[in-house]
Amino acid sequence: MTTATTTKYFAYVRKSTEGEERQALSIESQRDKVKEFFSGLEIVDIMEEKHSAFSPYNRPVFAEMIKRIRKGEAEGIIAWHPDRLSRNEIDASTISYLVRTGIIKDLKFGSYNFDNSPEGIMMLQLALSQSQYFSSKLGKDVRRGLEKKFSMGWLPNKAPEGYLNRQNEDQNFSIIVPDPERFPLLRRAFDLMLTGNYSVPEILEKMNNEWGYKTRKIRSLGGKELSRSAIYRVFTSPFYAGIINYSGQEIKGKHKRLITVSEYDQIQTILGRNGKPRRQEKDFPYRGLIKCKECGCLITADFKTKFNKKTGQNKIYAYYYCAHRRRDYSCLQPSIDREEMDRQIIAELQKYDLNPGFLSLGLEIIDELKQEETTKDEAIKANTGKSLEKLKEELKSLTKMKCRDLLSDEEYLETKNELIREMAKLDDLSGYDEIREEKVLKLTKQTFELTCHGLNQFIKGDSEKKREILSSLGSNFFLEDRKLEILAFKWLLPIEKNRELLNAKIATFELSKMPIKKGRNELLDSLRPVLRRVRDSNP
Repeated sequence: MTTATTTKYFAYVRKSTEGEERQALSIESQRDKVKEFFSGLEIVDIMEEKHSAFSPYNRPVFAEMIKRIRKGEAEGIIAWHPDRLSRNEIDASTISYLVRTGIIKDLKFGSYNFDNSPEGIMMLQLALSQSQYFSSKLGKDVRRGLEKKFSMGWLPNKAPEGYLNRQNEDQNFSIIVPDPERFPLLRRAFDLMLTGNYSVPEILEKMNNEWGYKTRKIRSLGGKELSRSAIYRVFTSPFYAGIINYSGQEIKGKHKRLITVSEYDQIQTILGRNGKPRRQEKDFPYRGLIKCKECGCLITADFKTKFNKKTGQNKIYAYYYCAHRRRDYSCLQPSIDREEMDRQIIAELQKYDLNPGFLSLGLEIIDELKQEETTKDEAIKANTGKSLEKLKEELKSLTKMKCRDLLSDEEYLETKNELIREMAKLDDLSGYDEIREEKVLKLTKQTFELTCHGLNQFIKGDSEKKREILSSLGSNFFLEDRKLEILAFKWLLPIEKNRELLNAKIATFELSKMPIKKGRNELLDSLRPVLRRVRDSNP
């Protein structure tokens, strides 16, 4: 036990979360050791710091302590180890200089013996230098490890939203795997974004309030709602398209991607148009979706009031009209009543309206057709493989040019990243691309659900459902002389052409007394050619 003296001390305790600091005693433990080992000393104040000592001018509490020592409030410092005081040359020289000039008369350490003599000061400087060397070496080793992990196709940082870090059993590092709870919800969020019908805040509202989305729990803290900045990071990060960006370089990651590169590019286009997607007002489901065929401006909507002479009351009508945004053209297109717009959309839906009994049979045939695609997929895979090999050769040539100093760092990184993106896009074209196959199958099933139930859902649905169904009919909508023109998706055309035949076949099957198995097989044989054309149109 140290005997009491007239020297006054500051007890300095510090712990950060960087690198080797995680192995240091906690602040509470350092405080306990100070009280235990140096209870006989006069401690003026215990000063706590939570900043790293690796860089100078980064610790406000340390700077305040030195300032108070210069004022004479204390003449000594107590710390657990010299590396608590400094891990950089400037702070180390400050401590040793103040000791040598007598401003600091004594230093006490729980795990190091200091002697205030020329030899003791020299040993202190060596201890501080060793701490600085250890930090620098560790930082370099950490960076090298992170770069190695990146080169192997893994993100060297914490897993982003929708993913988890998992220890690799074969190698001594963690990998990134889908979060089974949040991964599917983020995919739904991307699907809404790709429609162009929802703004980012609207999607965030659905995730937090309708889907019950919560972020990962942090230690004892519970999960929180996703923030606006977090959802923007999700929609703008190429990681979800299978691309890892680290220190300005991009490579194809080994993690399971959530979307394709093409989908990622499409979302960036949506976000970049005006900084966010078009916001759709729910009272006007078609506003911003239809264009004026005469001048090309968007069709907007509003309410107007008319006096009804029969009832003697005012009635509010919703109507759609050209926004007339062009200053160089005077558009004279008339407005259209919302009810008339609905009638025209219903007439369009009737072209593709199928007996609901068709749905289960159609999905069964699609599963069969999926198996038949295997042969085609092999050919696509072979062709894609050749293209990938060519890009890999180009990447090797690029690296050789960089090694011979024929390219600047900027030129090398720019070209390399372009090649990486092209390689990722080839995966989108591959018939073995899991996401693409799932997308085609999902789109085909959605088509059947639209044709079997879309008309009824539109009639009974709210504004959001009406907009969703109209968007499912096509990608281009024009209004001219109060007539809505819909350029339907090409995969709906075989259904329109064969609708009466399909419905008649199903009606015949339902009314027939032939054995169920035989009738079902005959019906399936007659439906296959039509469904094949539908599926072939979907990609």
